[in-house]
Amino acid sequence: MTRPENDENLFTLPMAPSGSWEELTPNERAWIEFIRVISCGSDPRITPGRVHALRVLLDST
Repeated sequence: MTRPENDENLFTLPMAPSGSWEELTPNERAWIEFIRVISCGSDPRITPGRVHALRVLLDST
């Protein structure tokens, strides 16, 4: 795989929020809970394949 000519990232990894759970927005908390539910309580490692699969899933609805 080669890097794009303009040196843009192929994908961006989300950064962990700083601060406490209470400082997260309701939307951020809902997404974290959703990911934990579908991953049986774990926080799955982010991979390009998982990012692609999630995008395909979300774009199909």
